Amino acid sequence: MKTINFIKTLIIALLVFIGATACAQDLATSAFKVTVTGKGQPMLFIPGATCSGDEWNETAARYSKTYQCHVFTLAGYAGQAPLSNPPYLETYKNQIIAYINNNHLNHVILVGHSIGGFLSLWIASELKDHLQKVIVVDALPFFAAMRNPDAKNGFNEEQAKGLLAYYSKLDEPQLKAAQIAVAKGLCADSTKWEMIAGWGAKSDRKTMAYSMCEMLGNDIRQNISAIQVPVLVMGAFAANPLYPQFTSAYVQTAYEAQYQQCKTCVVHVTPSAKHFIMYDAPEWYFSQIDTFIAAK
Repeated sequence: MKTINFIKTLIIALLVFIGATACAQDLATSAFKVTVTGKGQPMLFIPGATCSGDEWNETAARYSKTYQCHVFTLAGYAGQAPLSNPPYLETYKNQIIAYINNNHLNHVILVGHSIGGFLSLWIASELKDHLQKVIVVDALPFFAAMRNPDAKNGFNEEQAKGLLAYYSKLDEPQLKAAQIAVAKGLCADSTKWEMIAGWGAKSDRKTMAYSMCEMLGNDIRQNISAIQVPVLVMGAFAANPLYPQFTSAYVQTAYEAQYQQCKTCVVHVTPSAKHFIMYDAPEWYFSQIDTFIAAK
């Protein structure tokens, strides 16, 4: 009888342990999906708002030959299940840091595009170990200030609710059409528009609205002074005849002003590319990354 009771107790304890472990694993991965390919030094890729990790397909294919590529798709984007509640960006940031720590990743090369670039800067400003280099693809520590020099730090929930209300009024074809328009504005490569718009159309509308407004309301220009590793910033420039004052030199100056507190940052502006630099200027993009990661 004692043996039977002992076995019962052991089984119950084991089930409790398994349940607790499952909950912990769910918590650790609830903010993103990760696909890992290749072996070697870890490179982590964080996509932009509404984008699937598939935006890194060409990049991961290139670097997985010599690096271990961890490609993220953030919760609520491109069909991924959303987080139950905001704040979204802070949760992404905290759980990516936990992912790095829990998986004992060292000498990490962190790569982020757009909102993923913002997250990469935020992570690098807080994570003092594990990182080796950071690559930011067309992102800023305070994007709102680029359009409004008087923009204030702080999340504007009314703005987020308004954007959510706009998205909520759109049916699926209307949302897809709106995302096609967005894709055309952000990417010069017309072969990518349908794919980019498809990711947006499959994204959770609250996540889209709130995460964008969280970024717009979060000024980390002072935070990046704490970054201790080299940072490559790629700024996008494409000439627009409607705005002749928008020149490559203007972009260079504006980006450098935003990054002036980061003493390890260097800003390079594209010869001609919209926001999706990896699609619009792939040769330049890969050359920049190759040179940066090879430098000692």
